[in-house]
Amino acid sequence: MIFFSLLLTFIGMFLLYRSSAKQITKAKATQQQFLKRFKTPIGISAFICFLVAVSLLCLEYGNSVGFISWWIFATPVTFMLVLSVNELKPNKK
Repeated sequence: MIFFSLLLTFIGMFLLYRSSAKQITKAKATQQQFLKRFKTPIGISAFICFLVAVSLLCLEYGNSVGFISWWIFATPVTFMLVLSVNELKPNKK
């Protein structure tokens, strides 16, 4: 249950990442048209993934613990996506 919830959270974050305006411009032409056409349904499906992940954890562990568990899952996933997307370079002095 926990692994499935983590997987749904990761899928939701990835869908939101791919449907962002910056990533749409970086995509190939065929993918670009698909992402532009279905931007709203992709975002809705990402939030459905989040809701299913939260509800699975809440059903298993209770409302408070389930939501906090999902929040703890979502934070590192977001941090990993931010680090992998941005090209971070050290400042040269």
